[in-house]
Amino acid sequence: MSLRQVFTVKIKTEGVSELVLEVKELEQSVSFWSGTLGFPVMERWGISGDHFDPDGEGEGAVWLYAGGNARLGLWLPRVFSDRGLEEKDRPVSEWDGLYDEGGVHVHFALLISSENFDSALEVLKKNGIPVRAVQEKVAGSMRKRLYFKDPDGHIAELYTRRFSHPDN
Repeated sequence: MSLRQVFTVKIKTEGVSELVLEVKELEQSVSFWSGTLGFPVMERWGISGDHFDPDGEGEGAVWLYAGGNARLGLWLPRVFSDRGLEEKDRPVSEWDGLYDEGGVHVHFALLISSENFDSALEVLKKNGIPVRAVQEKVAGSMRKRLYFKDPDGHIAELYTRRFSHPDN
């Protein structure tokens, strides 16, 4: 059975808009993702009540540009009031605000061109970041991947494989 036979897009998306990681120390993570790896800082958000807010006090979240139309969010753990805890446990259609809080993170991959693979590997190695490079030929094309961990132990991947709708 081919992918074409079983794959139907019901909601047509245009790619990843944002990915959010929960981090232990915001500035350490910003230093890694922006300072070491070069992802530019787009916004810094503070906290207003139970929510991260661009106009809130202090710092709770930082948004980085991740290429294309995607951004990477680095968020401190959410601390909810008793009312917020009750609210976030209700169906999302009944929320008064946004109580977005994810579950367990497995890993994520960012698309990288084959032409930029070696320079990305060099950046990781130059900064002493343990990395696993995988190169394999699949269905006649070379696929390359780099795996590494950020300071919070999130497993990140840089992957050269481009996906398209199977009907294309």
